[in-house]
Amino acid sequence: MNASRAPRTATARTAVGLGLGAAASTVLGIADGTPWRLVTLGGTGTLVLLILAAVAIAAGLSGVRALIVLAGTGFLAAAVLQLVQIGWTGANLLGGDGSTVALLLGFAVGLLALGLAPAVTPAATQTPSSAPSQGRHDPI
Repeated sequence: MNASRAPRTATARTAVGLGLGAAASTVLGIADGTPWRLVTLGGTGTLVLLILAAVAIAAGLSGVRALIVLAGTGFLAAAVLQLVQIGWTGANLLGGDGSTVALLLGFAVGLLALGLAPAVTPAATQTPSSAPSQGRHDPI
């Protein structure tokens, strides 16, 4: 392990995992046949999904929480775009349907939850037995 690099946190590793999952999920949109084609994606939708997956992976590898939030916001924006287009306009830029909204929204919620959750500090991970006792349990 390189000494100049901080060890990766669970949050960063999870962001990488979500990014890899998003990249792998493109198979669900480009496959032919019923067992694998679970998501409707056009060419632009596949490209957007791969770009956002790359951003999530890069955010996880860098460990910067703001980039994780940015990746989640990108997925959320794409989900809202798809929802608006299938609901209120005749356009379909991403070439998707409701399954595309669900896929994009799932990655958005996961990445935003990771990026916006409070960071765990060593003080917050104390076990009850190692924490100082307070209240009624104080010795007299």
